[in-house]
Parts: sequence; structure tokens; C-alpha cells
Amino acid sequence: MKMAGTPAAETLHIGIVLPSLEGGGAERIMLTLAKSLIERGHRIDLVLERCVGDYLADLPKDMGLYYTRTRLWKADPELLRHCRERGITAQALPINPLGAARAWLALRRKRLGVPVRRRYALYAYGIARYIRAAQPQLLLSALVPANAPALYATELMGHSLPAVVSVHNNAGLSYTGDRLATARVLYPRADAVVAVSKGAGSEVSGLLGVPAARVHTVYNPISSSDIWRLAQEEVAHPWFRDGEPPVILNVGRETAAKDYPTLVEAFGLVRRQLRVRLVILGHFSASYRAGLIAQAQSHGGERDLAFVDFDQHPFRYMRRARLFALSSRWEGLPTVLLEALACGTPVVSTATPYGPSEILDGGRWGKLVPVGDAPALGQAMVETLQGDRPAEEVLRRRAADFSCERAAGAYAALFEQLVRN
Repeated sequence: MKMAGTPAAETLHIGIVLPSLEGGGAERIMLTLAKSLIERGHRIDLVLERCVGDYLADLPKDMGLYYTRTRLWKADPELLRHCRERGITAQALPINPLGAARAWLALRRKRLGVPVRRRYALYAYGIARYIRAAQPQLLLSALVPANAPALYATELMGHSLPAVVSVHNNAGLSYTGDRLATARVLYPRADAVVAVSKGAGSEVSGLLGVPAARVHTVYNPISSSDIWRLAQEEVAHPWFRDGEPPVILNVGRETAAKDYPTLVEAFGLVRRQLRVRLVILGHFSASYRAGLIAQAQSHGGERDLAFVDFDQHPFRYMRRARLFALSSRWEGLPTVLLEALACGTPVVSTATPYGPSEILDGGRWGKLVPVGDAPALGQAMVETLQGDRPAEEVLRRRAADFSCERAAGAYAALFEQLVRN
């Protein structure tokens, strides 16, 4: 397993394959990377299964956008309008049912060792159409629902271009059932696999069977300057005004991996010692919110718990929070921790198998606690709120270690090597 890092010199044409632009860390990271690669002179296309999502403002102006179009997968009119306003050409990849069926049968005949899901074959057919039309030099994909179709597409195209898949999570805990089986069969067929942390990279090699020489670690990129600029924007929520009790913030989504019950329990323990509030920002269903509020009622904290809808730029909340707390059970390399550090906000995190410990250097830049241990998380939050934390400038300097320049240079060097070979 190698840590990539030498800048590339050639101008490349790269297709980045994603399921959609719906709010998630991997989607934001890929858009940040795309912008950095474009700034280095490379030509970047975004190839979506579904033309929907939240990250409108993050679309780079000079990027091409392609999306599959079927009777079921309709493009978001707002996203298309936004592309037109920014001068981004959005091109549909119409899916011919007969052609898609032939692609599915062709993949089945290859006997790759795993059942071919029809949805993956449909998307693979669309990606193959993109390859024929745009003729990129390389594919980069992220997340299993894009990684598998991208690799299927290169099979359909006779391996006419290199394929690089990226792994943004703990494969052993986040991949289950057919996704794990699919990754074990297909990922070793990729020309390279990029893992976002050293720990995740070791699992790609050990659990998924990818030869270590083809596994590369590239930390998630963040644009510290952009984050700091956006963090100065005003916040309408009254809890973030001067004179209000300190706010503990979490930014995430509704998934077992984030372990919000442990966060709410730890918050209850903190409230026994300090007057604080907890804000959770992201996409959450009404029923999920109700469950966490009911849990908070058990310690009288329901009035000090608030949910804020997804914000594609949550940095203004991070900047004004007194503490950012991550309660995850597993991660790859949590970008929200890097973003909070870039805002100069103290952080506390569970020591998930991979990610947070590498970001916080074993606890040097923020306290780490065992996974699922609410008392330990609560105590770490109390100590940090009471002043046991690095200075704002120190935290921002740490975030700068995960710059776009380093990540884009590492990816470009890898791409150049694969295209040249």
C-alpha cells in the first residue's frame, strides 16, 4: 500500500463517476477534488446515475456533466437550471432498454463471479455510452453504487481505459451482504484503489483482496480558505447568538454508523454539569428526530436539543459552535472533523477503527474516546468545554495539512502513471 503524493505534469481528461449529488461526505469530497484538478489544468467530467442532489453551489464551472436518463430516473429541474446559469453543459445519456438488456447479458456471460444487479448493469451501460461519446482517458469512481458500475463499464469497453475506485468508509463494517461480495470480486479488477485513510487502505488489501501495490492512500481534501470564508456568514438560528449557552454541534445523516443515541446520552451527562445545548444538522426523518427527542426527554434535555436541516455549507454553524462532537461507530476519514478544525472549532470524537485517530494524531488535536462509550464521550466534552483544548490557530493549521493541493497532486500523479502505462 502506497501513499501517493507527487504532482502530475500532463493534462488529463478524467470522468468522475458518482451515484448522485445528494448530501454526503464522499460527494462533497469528489466535487472538491474535481475543482482542484480543473484548477491544475485537467479536463473533468462528472458522470451521474441520477441527476439530483444538494451540492449545487459546489459544481465547478468548467466541468462537464453527464447523467443517465430513463423513465424512472428524472433529472432535477433545479439542478439543470443551475448548470445552465453557471455555463455547465449537462448532457443526458438516454438508456435504450434493449441496449441495457444486452449489456446485462454480456456482463453475465463474462462470469465475473458475482451476480450482476440490473441497476448496476443499467448504470454501466450509461457509463459505457459516456466513454464512447467523450473518450476520457481514465475513470475515477466513489461509493459502491458507482464503483461497481464503473468497473462493469470498463469490462463492456474491453478495458480501453484505466479505472480507479475510491473507498471512503470502513469496508469491514459498512459493506455487508451483496455489496461486500461485489467489492471482493470487482475491486481487485480495478487498475488502482484509493483509500481515504491508511486504516481503510489496509482493509482494502486484507478484506477485499486488492494487491497492496494497487492500493493508494490519499487523504480527503478540504479547501481551508473557502471554508474559513464561508464560515463568516451569518447564522439565523437563535441558539448561535452572543450570550446564549454554548452549543455542541454534530453534522451528519440518518444512519447507524453515526450512533446518535450515544451522542444524545452523552449530552445528557454533560447537562448535569454544564448549561449547554446540542444541535444536529443534516437530513433526518421526522420519526428519527422524534426518537432522539424522546431519548433526550429521559434526562430533561429535549428543550436543549435542536435539529437543523441539511446545509451544503455548514461551516458558519461550525465556526459558532463551542464544540464539534462526532459519535460514529465507523468512518473512513470523516471530512466533518477536518471542516470543524478548519473553522478553528475544538473537536471530540470516538476512536472509530479508521479515520479520526489519523486526523487527530492519536488525540493530539482533539480528545478520542472509545466507540459507544457515552460516559467517556460526555466527560471528554465537559473537559473540552471547560478549556482543555488546542488554540483556534493551532486547529486551523492542522486542517491545512489536508489541503486540496496535496490531494489533487497525489491523484494527478497516480492518474498520469496509469494513463502512461
